[in-house]
Amino acid sequence: MKLRDLEYIAAIDRHLNFGRAAEACNVSQPALSAQVKKLEERLGVEIFARTNHKVMATEAGHRIIETARDMLKSARQIRDYAAEYRDPISVPLKIGIFPTLAPFIVPYVAGTVKNLSKEMKMIFREAPTKQLISELENRRVDIAMVSGPVDHPSANFTPVFREDLLLAVCKNHRLANRNRIASAEIPIEELVLLDEDHCLREDTLRLCDSKNVGIDMPEDLAATSLLTATHYITQGFGSTLVPALARNFLGAANPDVNMVAIDDSGYGRTIGFLSRKGCPREHILFALCDKIRTDPPPGVAPVM
Repeated sequence: MKLRDLEYIAAIDRHLNFGRAAEACNVSQPALSAQVKKLEERLGVEIFARTNHKVMATEAGHRIIETARDMLKSARQIRDYAAEYRDPISVPLKIGIFPTLAPFIVPYVAGTVKNLSKEMKMIFREAPTKQLISELENRRVDIAMVSGPVDHPSANFTPVFREDLLLAVCKNHRLANRNRIASAEIPIEELVLLDEDHCLREDTLRLCDSKNVGIDMPEDLAATSLLTATHYITQGFGSTLVPALARNFLGAANPDVNMVAIDDSGYGRTIGFLSRKGCPREHILFALCDKIRTDPPPGVAPVM
């Protein structure tokens, strides 16, 4: 059994048509059909049920195709692992970013990587920090942009910049006309919190250090994004902490929201990259970190 055989049956299952599958595999339809028939004969089962009008996977075929896809994925990973050592730029750099940063940093990161190497391709993944750490371990991402520091036995955290947290309030809020407030003035009882997967929720609870955080908000009020949280604010539901990089985006989406600075250096987060120890593309990461520190996005302070 060859990988090419597995590619054929995966393509047929995807297109549900031998002609389109052959075209996708860059072979003639008779060659593809003959090879699949040989595979079925070797296995002793039909993988596809054929009629004049359609082709469908059999019950056995479904299980075989699922395994074939796993094997093809593993084969691609083997090729990618080898390429990482042979030619690190030839394989797309898979970058994970957590949700309260990704919408505001992806264009900047993409542009910065392109400035380092026009040949380097990127694949971005947005996911909660805990999931990104797991995906880093499983090599689904090469590096993860997270809020740190992060202490992990098989990964290194490299900080690149410090980002302030701001208090977002509705324009008719009692604090809306203030440029800055002391941390003691934060109305913790009315803070809208993001769902539990978000590290910004953990940061808010840690910084405010009170059991009364959000106590005046409806118990079932829930937000999975900063944009949703600011929409709630314009409807009279309290206030929320937002990162500085989100200011322009959220302000444009919600003109009725004001951002108030917090006069406390503790109210911020350190952003950096998490990478596997011994990563063959570590030099690319270091170059990226140096570039970000030299020319960081507006509104943040580089961490040397």
